[in-house]
Amino acid sequence: MADLYWITFLVVLFCLFGTFDASAGDADPLYRDCFDQCKKTGCAGETCFPHCKIPLNGSSSDDNWYLKESLYLWLKQANCQSDCQYHCMLQREKDRATHGFGPVKYHGKWPFKRVFGLQEPVSVAFSALNLAMHFHGWLSFFMLICYKLRSKADEKTGYNYTCLWHIYAFLSMNSWLWSAVFHSRDMDFTEKLDYSSAVALLGFSLIISILRSFSVKNEVARVLVAAPLLAFTVTHILYLNNYQMDYGWNMKVCVVIAVSQLLIWAFWAGISRHPSRWKLWTVVGGGGLAMLLEIYDFPPYQGLVDAHALWHATTIPLTYIWWSFIKDDAKFGTSNLSKKVK
Repeated sequence: MADLYWITFLVVLFCLFGTFDASAGDADPLYRDCFDQCKKTGCAGETCFPHCKIPLNGSSSDDNWYLKESLYLWLKQANCQSDCQYHCMLQREKDRATHGFGPVKYHGKWPFKRVFGLQEPVSVAFSALNLAMHFHGWLSFFMLICYKLRSKADEKTGYNYTCLWHIYAFLSMNSWLWSAVFHSRDMDFTEKLDYSSAVALLGFSLIISILRSFSVKNEVARVLVAAPLLAFTVTHILYLNNYQMDYGWNMKVCVVIAVSQLLIWAFWAGISRHPSRWKLWTVVGGGGLAMLLEIYDFPPYQGLVDAHALWHATTIPLTYIWWSFIKDDAKFGTSNLSKKVK
């Protein structure tokens, strides 16, 4: 739920402000000239990169066989492009600051200072903390299910959604993992993995929101609900990876999926008598406040901390609350079954 709320407002804001399109920085002729020269010469001003010196025919001047491997050359070329963009950006920002101009975005992103080679170190750190928080939440949920709620008679719990939350935990941790990787190094394949992981999480989260809110427990009914949604999610991921990385279409799909499940959870929280429904409202309210960080988009302070990084920071406590709700829901479901048995 928490992940869904954050992603919803993020993609909506992308829709409103068009951050997927070319930015003012990479449209700057001086930046473009620097970048074009760097790709040809391997130098951005006085800064040169030896790994950029790859002949146009794709062969390496080095005699070592591993330098001639296509994968190695591709990685060198990808790193060369990234390094050229970064150092040309630094030069332009230095010139702009000299003339009293503020920072602008390059390729949809604010200019960040690299730390230990990480492009957005603070966002990487917060993504890693979100990953750790999901792991902690899932582990405590696993311990609760296995050692506190399991019946000694049949070694099963009365909670019907255990397997679904295990899958959700895996998809959440996977999504935050690739978020950290993408923020550390923005490349074509890290971008695709980040987007694909987010879509997979959204698609499955819609399924679990329907199954839990409507108390769908019959296996046949679950398959009927999940099959078309899974088919659409997989098809969309294949489309992004193998046909076209269409940011606009992906944004619309994510908005529809995320808003749908948010409405489902909100409706269920409003009509249910769940003892921990206040935690749902806390996550919704916290997500709304976190949205303000994306609206008030500001350049990174000291080239390190921007609004998006702070948005990642707010998801950490919300994730803790969300997993706390999931554990309470497991206790609630188990206690209800025990009462019916008695």
